[in-house]
Amino acid sequence: MLAKNYAAKEKAFLQTLRIGIFLTFLAINLKFIIGDIIKPLILFNVLQFGGHGHHFEFHTPSLPDICGDVLTIILFLAAYLLMNSATVRDKIGDIAFGFCDAKGSKKDSLMRIRDYVLWGKNIFYIAAAGFLLYFFSKYLLKPWLEVFFTEEAEAGTFFVALNITNSAVRLFADLILVYAYCKYIGASKHFKPIFYSFFFLRDLLFTNLLGFIHKIDLEMVAPALDVMFPLLLIYAIMSYILKKPSEKPYGVFRITQ
Repeated sequence: MLAKNYAAKEKAFLQTLRIGIFLTFLAINLKFIIGDIIKPLILFNVLQFGGHGHHFEFHTPSLPDICGDVLTIILFLAAYLLMNSATVRDKIGDIAFGFCDAKGSKKDSLMRIRDYVLWGKNIFYIAAAGFLLYFFSKYLLKPWLEVFFTEEAEAGTFFVALNITNSAVRLFADLILVYAYCKYIGASKHFKPIFYSFFFLRDLLFTNLLGFIHKIDLEMVAPALDVMFPLLLIYAIMSYILKKPSEKPYGVFRITQ
C-alpha cells in the first residue's frame, strides 16, 4: 500500500497517473467489445433495426462501430491529458532532479515511482499504437481497397499485396492491444497463450489471410469463434479484481490510504 508519509502532492500525482492508466485499460476493453462482441451480433441480426435496407452492415463501419471507436478515442485522449498533466510532469521532473541525491528508503521509493511511471506510460503508448493501426486499417486502407479493388483488378499483384498488408496490419494491431491488456492485468503464464491464440486465430479467419493460401473464404467462421470471447474477457477481468493488491502489477501504488 502507499506509505502514509507520502506527501499530498505525491498522492495526487499517483492518483492522476493511475486514473489515466485505467482509462487506457477501458479503451482497450471497448475496442475488444466493439470488434469481438458487437460485430458478431450485427452479423447474426441480433443487433439490428428497421426494415430492409436499414440494417447495420457487417463488412463496413456501421453506427455502433463508429460510436464505439469515437468513444475509444475520447478515452485515449482523456488518458493522455491526465498522464501528461502539469501535476504529473512536475512530479516526474522532481523525481529526476532528486533521484541522484536520494539515499536509502527515499531512493527506493523514487525508483518504485519511476518504474510505475514507465510501466503506465508504456501501456498507454503501446495501446495507442495498436489502436492507431486498427483505425488506419478499418477507416483508411480497407475502404480504399474496397473502392479500387475491382473484380478485374483482383489478379493484380499490387492489389493482392495491399490486401494482405491490410490483413496483417489488422492482426498486428490486435496482438499489440492484447500485449498492453495482459501487461495491465498481469496476466498469468497460463492465460496469456490462450488470449494471444484466440486473437491470432480469430484475425486469421476474419481477415481471410488463410484464404490467400487455400482460396477458401473462412471469414464467416470468425464471428462464430467470437462466442468464446465474452467468457475470456469476464475471466480476465474477474481474475484481476480477485487478485490480492500485492499480486497486481504495481499494487504497491494503490491509492487507498
